[in-house]
Amino acid sequence: MNFRFLIYICFVLMVSGCAGKKGDDLRVSLGLVSAYEAAQKAFHQGLIMASRERLLTINQDDEDYKKAQKFLKQEVEPARLKLLRYYAQKGKTEEKNQNWAKAEEAYRMGAELSQQPQALIAYQKRMTFKVRQVRFNDLYEKKKAEDEAWLKSKQSYVPPKGLYGDDEAFALARVDITKGFDLHSSQTWSLAQTYEKKNMPELAWLYADSYLRLSPADKKAQDLKNAMKTAIPRTFRLPKEKTSVSKTKVTKVVETPPDSKQVKALMKQGKWLEAKFEVLKLRKEGNQEADKLLEDIDKNIAELAEDAYQKGNLAFRSEKINDAVRFWQRAVGFKPNEQTYVDSLRRGKQIQERLGALKTEDK
Repeated sequence: MNFRFLIYICFVLMVSGCAGKKGDDLRVSLGLVSAYEAAQKAFHQGLIMASRERLLTINQDDEDYKKAQKFLKQEVEPARLKLLRYYAQKGKTEEKNQNWAKAEEAYRMGAELSQQPQALIAYQKRMTFKVRQVRFNDLYEKKKAEDEAWLKSKQSYVPPKGLYGDDEAFALARVDITKGFDLHSSQTWSLAQTYEKKNMPELAWLYADSYLRLSPADKKAQDLKNAMKTAIPRTFRLPKEKTSVSKTKVTKVVETPPDSKQVKALMKQGKWLEAKFEVLKLRKEGNQEADKLLEDIDKNIAELAEDAYQKGNLAFRSEKINDAVRFWQRAVGFKPNEQTYVDSLRRGKQIQERLGALKTEDK
């Protein structure tokens, strides 16, 4: 093996170090680790089907074939069947308790472990439908109440008797509430378009309906709402259309705006999430330091999140699943919208659950 090839191998290992199964595939293809060893590693990380798949690729003329078959029959297959029973039972239990999202996930996990997954997939689809309906129902009521509150607020800044109709304070208040109203409307329409692209027609319908509540004459919103209605399954329950707007009592909450000194103090204490929450208030108040402070805060939050994520990856590669989940949880806490962190945490929790299920005794 020449020096140039060694450098190439080192580079490959660095690149594939955090790549999970793809990294293992590459190391196996380069002959750096045997398929049997990679299968064992996957098994001990709770990746039962990945382990099974790799074992089944080992040819009869391979020196590890007999060991692989023994490991498959004595360890992997019993674990697969045990987990299959566990997730099927968990799905039924969660469905009985009307925990539709948990039931959906359990049936999906069970289907991935099954060689005949049709029944579990059917259960999963049924749960998916219930999840969509429950999510829609609650969001619809909340958006409706929110929109009605915005409409009432927008119309409420009328000078009382005794003041001129063009009273400056009330005029400025109307300008302020109009800016907020317009921003709310813009975000609502943006979400309608986002859910259309994500092929989630009921949510696209919901936000188009919300936008029409705020801008009743908008043709593009009406067209989108009509199109999404035809894309929604017929058995999905949409609310009955009502033209009247119910009266909603709005309680005004008076908050004391923070100052930059408070934000800087939180930053010095390492309370970055609290600092961000406060600096966003400063920004809304038009504070000149707010943008620079927010930039510094976001930079530190991103660094802390990435550090926690990488520590989680390292713990996972060392088969320290509990530590990995703890670090990934921290990363998600800092950056809840970072999909890579969220996906890693979800997978970590699933593996935690699998390993816990394998340790329990069959009843």
